[in-house]
Amino acid sequence: MKSLFKLMSVLLAVTMLLTACGTPATPEKVVETIKETVTVKETQIVEVPAQQTVVRLSGWASSPSETALLQSLLYQFSVENPDILVKYEPITGDYKQALLTSIASGTEPDIYYVDIFWWLELATNDVLLPLDDLMSASGVKREDFIPSLVDAFTYNDKLYGIAKDFNTLGMFYNKDLFDKAGLDYPTDDWTWDDLKAAAAQLTDTSDANKPVYGFCTPPDPGRFPAFVFQNGGSVMTDDFSDTTLDSDAAIGAAEFYTSFRAEGSGALPSDLGEGWQGTLFGKGQCAMVYEGGWLIPYLRDQFPGTKYGVVMPPAGPAGEGNLIFTVAWGISANTKNPDAAWRVVNFLTSEASQKTVLESGFALPSRQSLQDSDYLKNNANSAAIFNGSFNGAHPFFWGSVGSDVNDQMGKALERIFKENQPVADAMKQAAEAVRSAMK
Repeated sequence: MKSLFKLMSVLLAVTMLLTACGTPATPEKVVETIKETVTVKETQIVEVPAQQTVVRLSGWASSPSETALLQSLLYQFSVENPDILVKYEPITGDYKQALLTSIASGTEPDIYYVDIFWWLELATNDVLLPLDDLMSASGVKREDFIPSLVDAFTYNDKLYGIAKDFNTLGMFYNKDLFDKAGLDYPTDDWTWDDLKAAAAQLTDTSDANKPVYGFCTPPDPGRFPAFVFQNGGSVMTDDFSDTTLDSDAAIGAAEFYTSFRAEGSGALPSDLGEGWQGTLFGKGQCAMVYEGGWLIPYLRDQFPGTKYGVVMPPAGPAGEGNLIFTVAWGISANTKNPDAAWRVVNFLTSEASQKTVLESGFALPSRQSLQDSDYLKNNANSAAIFNGSFNGAHPFFWGSVGSDVNDQMGKALERIFKENQPVADAMKQAAEAVRSAMK
């Protein structure tokens, strides 16, 4: 596979939506790369080298607002670094396949999004550039970033990507339902016992048209593993050579996770006619759910009247556990301009740029220093999601058969929920299916 993985100057002028970064766009403020100057407000001439270094940057197409935010940051980079021309090339459709195809043909971008779920196959095939030397030369330290995010993209003691943003899971709770039940709101010190007791008291199915359940637990591989970690278990061995879904810790976590529905204090989204528990939370039919920061803007836009709070997931018998979902900026090992590419990545992951991203409300920054930012001090719900990265968080990554692992976790939970298969049998069946996929 290694043999498969081995620019033209293009104008980049991004002048739209600069208000996202607090810089108003004006017709006079135009970056010109065909000419040899940049004209700013008609009175200031900034020399631009006739020969600029071209750096191509790619990622999947996101929402228009997030894309505009990235473009505004790239514009600011171009103003501060006129010797480098960044060409932004978003990919629509199947991003991973398009990226792999470009790598195989030697036409990949200099910089591109690297998803935590499949980054290691790139690192192990030598198509990603280790960043340690470039970081050291520019005074950037690993300690500048959240440790779990650094670990997430480290292989053989080398760092292959810097997280551009991330999410963890938080426990969202409906304040009105807690008030109605006469319960104190959850805290970061809650345990499984607190969660189980509150779920029972919050459940009210007296109204058949709008039953309320204390804690919803979907058959979702993006939620369940947190409970495995809280129970002292894992999904895979440390070297990803085998699964541990049939371990006592994983089976015990599955027993707890599925017990809410079995005991009548929990429900699946499909039980209530929805595809996602976030919608049920907004409707007030799930009093507590595990979700990421993506639920915050959804509630703001779709259920603005829902009063809620967020705390870190309750600790299990073995302590805290969480999942990290993240994407890194990676640099191609084949780039002809590694120093220029690093300057772009360094700018996008700088404290100033990350602060802009944080204050936009779109994502959480990977810089440790922003834990004490005014934004997080004034936005407790986002702070809970941010702080989850420091408390037992594990990357959402299961090795080369990750898709099979996720598929089998989901199927096992479905069998337990809907077919009443014994928990131990369901988890052992899942583990054997994963092992078969690894052969």
